[in-house]
Amino acid sequence: MDIMSRKEKEKQVRKENLINAAEKIFSTMGYTGASMDEIAKEAEFSRKTLYQYFKDKESLYFTVVVRGFKRLLSFFQEAIKNNNTGLEKLQCLASAYYRFYQTFPSTLEIMNYVGYVKIRGKFSAEYQEFNKINELMTQEITKVIDEGKLDGSIRTDLDTLSITYSAEFLITGFFHMLSVSGKTFTTYHSLKQEDFINFNLNLLCDAFCAEKHNFDNNKHS
Repeated sequence: MDIMSRKEKEKQVRKENLINAAEKIFSTMGYTGASMDEIAKEAEFSRKTLYQYFKDKESLYFTVVVRGFKRLLSFFQEAIKNNNTGLEKLQCLASAYYRFYQTFPSTLEIMNYVGYVKIRGKFSAEYQEFNKINELMTQEITKVIDEGKLDGSIRTDLDTLSITYSAEFLITGFFHMLSVSGKTFTTYHSLKQEDFINFNLNLLCDAFCAEKHNFDNNKHS
């Protein structure tokens, strides 16, 4: 039992090293430019060893992506533990995304590339796991929005899923653009990047704020 346990631990460490190597190669060479040979070389394992763990580049890519989403989900869950209203939690989710961007910028860039990958193995275990973690992320956000609707902090005139998808799309797109040209943009316009990010996150959350919406309606009535 002890020998088997040690072998399993060694196998897990080896797999983790392969995933780390893949993430580095995907980050530096992109998905299209990356190859299984380059990943194996980076991990200092043979190509044969790599294929013992992952059947192809796509399955390895989605393994990297799933690990990234699991980390992001843990950021989300930690962020909302000590907050009261749904709107406060939504604001904390946005801030958690920002912290993840600061901590794992290259990982987030790889995660955001999913839409560009021509998926062949839609029934693979790795792709199915990606769908599951993606659904968990959506559920986490919808739960927060529904709480906000019940406590009166988030607008009730908007559909929950519409808010969820819009928030996901807007924040993902914003940080994707920031990773591509953020420093150039903020430097050119003499903006402090952190102030610019916080302004945009607050602007996003304000769009769903019930109190602000009611104030604006009363102002124009």
